[in-house]
Order: sequence, then structure tokens, then C-alpha cells
Amino acid sequence: MKSKQPIFSVLLLLLLASPLWAKSGDGFNVASDVHWEEIELRFEGICICPRPPPIFYEIGEIWEYWEPFLVEGTVSMANYSAFQGRQIGASVIDELGGKNKSSDSVDIANESTFAQGHAYLFPMMYGFCKHKDYGMWWSEYDSMWQNDELSAVITPEAALYANKAMQMACMADAAAVNLGYTLDFMPWCIGSSGSAYPMTGHVENDNIVQANNTVASRLLYKLNRLFMICDPADNLCGC
Repeated sequence: MKSKQPIFSVLLLLLLASPLWAKSGDGFNVASDVHWEEIELRFEGICICPRPPPIFYEIGEIWEYWEPFLVEGTVSMANYSAFQGRQIGASVIDELGGKNKSSDSVDIANESTFAQGHAYLFPMMYGFCKHKDYGMWWSEYDSMWQNDELSAVITPEAALYANKAMQMACMADAAAVNLGYTLDFMPWCIGSSGSAYPMTGHVENDNIVQANNTVASRLLYKLNRLFMICDPADNLCGC
């Protein structure tokens, strides 16, 4: 009786090992990839924040500044980390990949775009700022990111915006964004990039750059929704 162990070992290596043609690039550089000169501190005033008993409240100062604490990237090749500049795991059958080149959208009419999103909680002003959380989010391991219908589990309000009237209303948000303002009362719009729903990697846009901008915006929205990050502009006392 012949042993099947060698064949099984070869298949296992093909599925788990990174292929020789794996994508690579330059990783994130804290010194050169962060625009440190754009970090401006501006005093905004005094705040009174509620606290649990026996403190009840706490008086603090409000400072406005741009804090680099989150690194985000979108990729068409699943499991490729632009942050590290290398492939993190691979398989022969790539079922989670998206578009690899802009010509895809030219060759096929009315094609949508799909991309994976990665986020790294990486506070770079530790000590001065109070962000102490470190973490990582890869959409490859998020089943709701791959399926529009499944994403409705945590975003049931998407049904309210899935119509032409609500989507056409985003033109007002697009015009406001180009003038330097945002319409916060229209959370389902991402300026000129389309809709925030469904909160997945599928975007009905065949422009690679704009579609990936939408994917990145949706990922920020989702991380806020999951309480992984917080927007201090909306919650001065909670971040």
C-alpha cells in the first residue's frame, strides 16, 4: 500500500507557505510618513466632564490638535500589509482579493470595486496624549466585510438609505465637502465618494482611487461603531 503522506505535505506547503511571487514594498516609517509639521496645538477653552461618584465631575482643558494614532490601508491583494510592506500569509486560492490594477475597471463596463481594509491602532504621541490602546483590525477575518447582506446584522439602518432618494441627497454633502464643510446630519454620505452603506469592501464605483477612499472611510466608520476608536470632535469627555 502506497503512502499518501508526501502528496499531503506538498499540498499543505502550497496552501500555507507564502509564494515566491508574494507582493512586497516599503513598510511604514514613523519619521518620514507622518507630517509632524502639521500637528498644531490650539487651546479651545475649559470643559466640565461628568465622572462617576464620588468624583461626579472633573474640570479640564480642551486642546485641539491632530494626533497620529491610527494607520489605515486598503489593499486589493488579501493578506498584504502595506504597513509592514510584505505579505502576511497567503494561499493558492485567493477568494478574498480585489482589483489589482486600474485597467480592470476600463476593460469591464459598470464594474464595482472590492478591497480589504487594515487598521493599526498605533499611538505615536504617547505621554503627551492619553491614547494608550494598541490593536489591529484586518477585514480578511471579518465575515461581515465580505458580504453586503451579512453586514446588516450590525447596521440595520442601512435599509433606510438603500433607495435613490437618499443616495441622490448625497450630492448636497458632496458639494459641501468641496467647499470645506461637512453635513454631519447626513451620516450615510461620504462626500463625493458615495455612500457609507453597505459597510463592506464592495463599492459601486469603477474608479480605483475613489473607491478605495470610500473603503477607508467605511472602515473608520465601522471602527467607531465597534467602539475601537473614538472621535473627540463628537465626544470631548469620552475619548
